[in-house]
Amino acid sequence: MTLSRILMTAWLVSATVASPALAQQPAPRGPPCADRNHVVGQLRDTFGERMIGSGLAESGVLFELYVGPTGSWTLLATTPAGRSCFVGAGEAWEPLPEQDLFAAR
Repeated sequence: MTLSRILMTAWLVSATVASPALAQQPAPRGPPCADRNHVVGQLRDTFGERMIGSGLAESGVLFELYVGPTGSWTLLATTPAGRSCFVGAGEAWEPLPEQDLFAAR
């Protein structure tokens, strides 16, 4: 394959791949955020997660760890204005919280 054919192929591939991307506005990037009460309610109702710990950063952001009875977990960062953003989530949190944590709420 000659250099001109390689360049032409590369141009065609890039034009084909880039065309749909150029036609759409990119969605804003960043963690999904919402009102804290809404997020906490969704974690409770959907996954059965309850807060097992929290910590306040120097910036005023509150970090909260929620864990469910099956080991699902979610880490939230909540601003002083009450907006919570997902930092991370996963499965297999250990050790699982005591069952009375879930029964009491």
